[in-house]
Amino acid sequence: MRSLVTSPDEISARQYQRFIQSAQTRATFPDGLVRGEPYLALNALVITRRDFDLLHNLTATFARCFYQAACQMAADVPALIEVGFPWVAAELLAAERPRMPLVGRFDFVQDSDGQWWLLEFNSDTPSGVREGIVVDRLAWQALAPGRSLVRPNRRFAPALAAAFRDALRGLPSGSNLGLVTTASELEDLAQMAFTRALLQPALDAQGISVILGDLDNLRASRNGLELLGRPLDALYRYVPFEGLLGSPAFAAICEAAARGHPRVLNGLFGLLLQNKGLLAWLWAHRSDELFTAAEQAAIESHLPPTWMIGDAPDVISNARRGSTSVIKQVFGREGEEVYFSEDLTAAELDRLQRLRSYVSQRKIDVAPTRAILPTALGHEAVDGRASIGSFAVDGRWAGFYSRIGGKVINSRAKWVA
Repeated sequence: MRSLVTSPDEISARQYQRFIQSAQTRATFPDGLVRGEPYLALNALVITRRDFDLLHNLTATFARCFYQAACQMAADVPALIEVGFPWVAAELLAAERPRMPLVGRFDFVQDSDGQWWLLEFNSDTPSGVREGIVVDRLAWQALAPGRSLVRPNRRFAPALAAAFRDALRGLPSGSNLGLVTTASELEDLAQMAFTRALLQPALDAQGISVILGDLDNLRASRNGLELLGRPLDALYRYVPFEGLLGSPAFAAICEAAARGHPRVLNGLFGLLLQNKGLLAWLWAHRSDELFTAAEQAAIESHLPPTWMIGDAPDVISNARRGSTSVIKQVFGREGEEVYFSEDLTAAELDRLQRLRSYVSQRKIDVAPTRAILPTALGHEAVDGRASIGSFAVDGRWAGFYSRIGGKVINSRAKWVA
């Protein structure tokens, strides 16, 4: 894997400004900054055809593995509580009909030996749709060296639209799909506004309207759920479930999921698929007959060994011997609450082990990638760590969402095509 642009001279200030302006208007990006730093880079990662084929196949393989593992865990309320689900959420999840998320994202990294590793699955409220569909194309058009290369994401938009269309098949003409988000979170609102614009033409043929509303606009009525006063026949939630627990919206959505009306397109099952405890379950059951030989091989070769922190080998003594673990909160998002054992004191490690709501994962020595990235002071050459997010739409590969960041890929990372 390499960076397409390797010299700051290849990107002028005017060229970058045009790129950002196009992204803001065509991809519904209200702001190009994250914590005062540019987020979108006019650069791209280049992978070989062999690596593309591998990631393409691993995405579908891991989608099957995660689904099967989650089906096993969803029926086991004590196991759900063990990985952090409150009792009421565990009981509701056990009663929910499992379904693979319409869209999720497997985040892969490549180590210094060229091996690809799966770090996590983002399946509850996955980000990167605007970047993968529109900004990716803008970067490809703006970067002359890239035009001779294949742009994998060109089929992402039709795949996503088709997945929603299939999920709503059978609804009568005049039905309403509600997209619910939190209007105070500008980026989430912008992503759902973009998604609404993407889906509406595809759903027009079925006579289905797409309604975008804030969580406070969602109401339970005698006949089901209403959004902005209009009855819903289907619902897609773009609000993290953790913050909803105990709220009227949580009860209304879970009741709808149990009743089957309106159709809840992403219930609690997606949150389980994203839970880091599922990684530990997969690793512990990697040789089970539940999985095919190919699936067992994928888990063994591409999932770093992962344990619930209470079951992990001695993290403290291993850290002293130079064997580093990555400790992750089971419900952590955007790289938050991720720690490297080498950076923690024995007391801090002991505290995390006692909390038990963490997993311990073997650290991957991610190969550095030298790239030209935008900063508040201009474009600079950076030796960063690249993460390749591989989108699974209805369990099949659909596109990439790539970022370059530091030791932990978090909200400070830069997007690249």
